Amino acid sequence: MRKLSSFTFLSLNGYYKDLNEDTSWHQHGEEEAKFSESSLQSENTLLFGRTTYQMMSSFWPSPMAAEMFPKVAQGMNKAKKIVFSSTLNEVEWKNTSIMSGNITEQIAKLKLTPGNDMTILGSGSIVAQFSDADLIDTYQIMIDPVALPNGHTLFSGLKDTLNLKLINSKVFNSGVVLLTYEKP
Repeated sequence: MRKLSSFTFLSLNGYYKDLNEDTSWHQHGEEEAKFSESSLQSENTLLFGRTTYQMMSSFWPSPMAAEMFPKVAQGMNKAKKIVFSSTLNEVEWKNTSIMSGNITEQIAKLKLTPGNDMTILGSGSIVAQFSDADLIDTYQIMIDPVALPNGHTLFSGLKDTLNLKLINSKVFNSGVVLLTYEKP
């Protein structure tokens, strides 16, 4: 059975993006880049909501990404990717497919098949939906030392209480903290 994890970075006050969809406040220095490189070696299938997908697909295949974060860009471009969307008809980012319809049911079925584990990147509304459906096995939350005046919370729309157990933590030199949780 495949495992499903979630990786999201948050501001100190719990926002994963501001009201304008901006995430440029996230600290992604050398140490965080090495963490990303290491994470991509797992060869997990990457899952995105449409908004996160469009942001990622506009950056990672670019020459700027290859220059700034060559190993991360290579891993992101090589990875198998699924974007959840009812409005996209085609995608240009290499190794990407579109999933629409009842995505919760489809991912539940996909988890039962052989293959690589899966990781949701960002995509707060997807995280909330899959949390309510009890599909996410591990949550990685990277907290940046910044507070935003407003934004979108990660678990907005969550229908049930989500109890988690801290299984690991790491503090980066930049002040970013990575917390890893799983269901008890």
